[in-house]
Amino acid sequence: MKIARFASAAGPRLGVVLDGNRLIDCALEAQAQGLDWAVPLFTDLRTFLMTGDEGRSLAQWLAGRRNARALPLDQVRLLAPVESASKILAHVVNYTEHGKEGGGLTPPEQPFFFWKHGSTLVAPGDDIVGHATSPKIDYEAELAVIIGKRGRDIPAERAYEHVAGYTVANDVSFRDFQTNEMMRSLTARYGQNWVQGKALDASCPIGPWIACTDEIAEPYPLQLTCRVNGEVRQNDSTASMVYKVPALIEMASKGMTLYPGDVVLTGTPAGSAIATGNYLKTGDWVECEIEGVGVLGNRVG
Repeated sequence: MKIARFASAAGPRLGVVLDGNRLIDCALEAQAQGLDWAVPLFTDLRTFLMTGDEGRSLAQWLAGRRNARALPLDQVRLLAPVESASKILAHVVNYTEHGKEGGGLTPPEQPFFFWKHGSTLVAPGDDIVGHATSPKIDYEAELAVIIGKRGRDIPAERAYEHVAGYTVANDVSFRDFQTNEMMRSLTARYGQNWVQGKALDASCPIGPWIACTDEIAEPYPLQLTCRVNGEVRQNDSTASMVYKVPALIEMASKGMTLYPGDVVLTGTPAGSAIATGNYLKTGDWVECEIEGVGVLGNRVG
């Protein structure tokens, strides 16, 4: 099952995506069946995820009814599949070749994260903000893990119990900020500027929906591709990750509670502009695609 968030006259709602081109409004279908008590489950992703298998089963039943009214997906405005209050933890070098192109970096000795806050979120089809203060806007196609069950200090062997599903992300980066290009002495003293380098407004497209674990139990191997104006820039398999999902969740949850709707970005493969200097420009169309999950498209504004 694929779950999408979309805009409606009554506010954000959840729907089940059918065949990649139709969507069932679960709140509307619940009302039609006299299940008014279930409507709140389909207006807030975190509430829906907290219900676990029961919520998913209800969504599948509503979407599978013969008389369920399907909306053409091209007539629906999709939202980012997670809310802005969610935590977004992103991993540094998790593909060896990306580390090499980024200045000879090697993967860390253990999973290592930085933070992207809620104002970075960008919905499918919406613009990535082309900040005038940064001429070095880079793309990074990534698999995003959506947390479905609350947990802290989660052991790797139980990590998948806490996963609701997967989506596509573009970890947009501002390389001149990140590398302290205007004052390189800062890097030696304080390290890279992960905040402004990775978390300016509208710099984290996520979507188009969540492919739940009933469709993708473990996300390996899945082909991961990034195209800019139709040109393939990144093309690799998630199997190339140094640290897989269990190790990432184990480390991300050490002393930190992960809640339903939180996001763990798993790193990007080689091919980003940091190696070629072919940075994004205003008007560029960026597509990130993951096999079995979907295609996320955004223009640089």
